[in-house]
Amino acid sequence: MQLVARVSLVVVLASRLVATQGQPTASEGEVLRLLQQERPYHAVSSTVFDQLGWPLPDAGAAVKALADAAPGGAFDPRRLEAIPAQQLGYRASWREVRYRVYGLDWDISALHLTPNQPVAGLPTVVIINGGSANFYEFFVTPLNEPGLGQYLAQRVPVVLITIPGNYRHGGWTEKQFEKRIPGYLLDRDVSAEEAKIRHSVYTFRVVTDGVKKLIEAHTTGPVVVVGHSTGGEVQFMLKDSSLKDRLRGLSFGWGTGGPAALSTMREFRGERTADDYPAIWDLNPRPPSAYARGYLGPLNPVWDARQTRLEVATRWMGLEETRRPQFKQTLQNIEHNSADGLRDHVASQIRNVLKGNPYRIDPEEVIGDLFTTMRPTVSGYTKMIWTVAKLDDGHWNPDPAKAREVQVADQFRKANPGVPIRVLLFDVPMTHYGHIEKPRELAGGLVA
Repeated sequence: MQLVARVSLVVVLASRLVATQGQPTASEGEVLRLLQQERPYHAVSSTVFDQLGWPLPDAGAAVKALADAAPGGAFDPRRLEAIPAQQLGYRASWREVRYRVYGLDWDISALHLTPNQPVAGLPTVVIINGGSANFYEFFVTPLNEPGLGQYLAQRVPVVLITIPGNYRHGGWTEKQFEKRIPGYLLDRDVSAEEAKIRHSVYTFRVVTDGVKKLIEAHTTGPVVVVGHSTGGEVQFMLKDSSLKDRLRGLSFGWGTGGPAALSTMREFRGERTADDYPAIWDLNPRPPSAYARGYLGPLNPVWDARQTRLEVATRWMGLEETRRPQFKQTLQNIEHNSADGLRDHVASQIRNVLKGNPYRIDPEEVIGDLFTTMRPTVSGYTKMIWTVAKLDDGHWNPDPAKAREVQVADQFRKANPGVPIRVLLFDVPMTHYGHIEKPRELAGGLVA
């Protein structure tokens, strides 16, 4: 195929060329050349990767000043709306949607970024955070330098969604992460007793219902959902939802993996037992030690070769612990981990904690929604791309045949014969957190 216009990976997914200003750069052209080839995976060299991306109008200065001035970096995203779009390269809008599941109100929030000069015809890119993160991680780095979302928003509309509970205005100060109260409602903190109930009914239905309602309320036209890590389940679960026509059978991943029911995902995670998890009414804390292994690499903004990995992780998480939740709901973790063998155990806990509950939540309704992560179909896609970093050891492997993303893609290829399905490896020492390590270049790789 002749390259006659600048093209993005999202446009490759849409199977059409979009004319914009100028021709693709040499690095962009190389990425596009790779994607046109049918192979198990494609590697973007460090030479090509380092040339990807574009500058920001103010180099991120306005956002950094706002974040630096806030305690713990937990700046109020609503204040971004007052910064002139000419200074940022995009218009920032804060979104909140309240909705009901199991008779309870829940709030879901997002930072919506609209480019001043969007590439014509591109869909809105919706990014969903992983289990113990939120939108901040995709907007600023730990040092408050520009993050992935700021770069993407120079070219495409971006919606950075935070799943319910994982954002709280002003962040958290409780040092015992398991005792934090999630921001299930953004206008008030729920009580510890109410939080216990909410933890226990925090199925993926709570998340997907909220994501769907926010997208429907605040975007129009085609969308591409990119779920990172635990958030990856959502894009597969929404494929046949009321958003189906807008999603168009497209799938785009960054550190995403596959749906929980895939044999590849089951084999990777292994057999799980009840002893692997706290009770569903307790939060699963994520201390610095959880980030000292595969999540940490030499491109981390606070990397120091003189320190131990735990020391570096402690500094990294110390910078983030106010604005970052640092917890994961146990039920969410179980559903994400393909642990449907624990269905009866979880159902028993749900019935126990909901007995006589003041909110009149029907435990059988909640139990009926367990493991919706295992239900998405793997057929019916039109285009798929997974992107992954070299040091993301949960998604890549030095032996590519053993890499999770390659194995997941192979399963989708079998279910979708003839459909273009690609795996794009960024062959640089980035980890699962490449969006804070090399955000400019990563944005250029996603929108080449």
